[in-house]
Amino acid sequence: MKSLVFLVVPILALGGCQFVDRESVAPGSDSAPDALLLGHVPGGVPEGFFEDARDASEDALRRYIQVSESITAQGGGQSEPMRELVTPEWWSSEVDGFEYFQDENLRTVGASSVSTMLVQSARRTPANTIEVGVIACVDGTDLFVVPIDTPDPPESVWDWHPHYEDFEGAEAQWAEIEAFLTTPGVSWGSPEAVVFWFEGPTMGSLALASSEPWWGVYPCE
Repeated sequence: MKSLVFLVVPILALGGCQFVDRESVAPGSDSAPDALLLGHVPGGVPEGFFEDARDASEDALRRYIQVSESITAQGGGQSEPMRELVTPEWWSSEVDGFEYFQDENLRTVGASSVSTMLVQSARRTPANTIEVGVIACVDGTDLFVVPIDTPDPPESVWDWHPHYEDFEGAEAQWAEIEAFLTTPGVSWGSPEAVVFWFEGPTMGSLALASSEPWWGVYPCE
């Protein structure tokens, strides 16, 4: 598995994150198997453990995406702030992703958002650490990837994108939009379901341990 930045560039890159219309739910029903929520620790976990895991993983994901956006917006350099948000084992994957931006002379403009987050599992391990897995809909529709020396998208592009069906536009606007979109190296994202796994000694110190596209039954639209 590779970092989310590396996996989806240039179709979707991470940007500043807005969390909206959250739907954080446990898989299955209220009678989900104990092993799913409690892990394999004698005595189970404290009351409210699942709710705490949901909130903690959302906070961790928010920080991760915001920091990713700040790094890719500058072309992938200065990636050190990401180190404390991921596990040591995952750090090299993040570095690979940011180096792609540097090697290809790319940067991001705009912001991605996370609309839905489903908690797959949350448990306390026998080593007394916390593991939380989530599926999140990361929408990169408003996130452009552009060559490092390319100006930001003109206002006409933001007016047109992503509300394509409702945009009429004047002839000059369409010419400006076409000129920008045909610039070599320009691309933008779309809604994608992504699996994130977080680990940490406490709820307040969850770090990203891995991420990969989700190809299952929860499509993002």
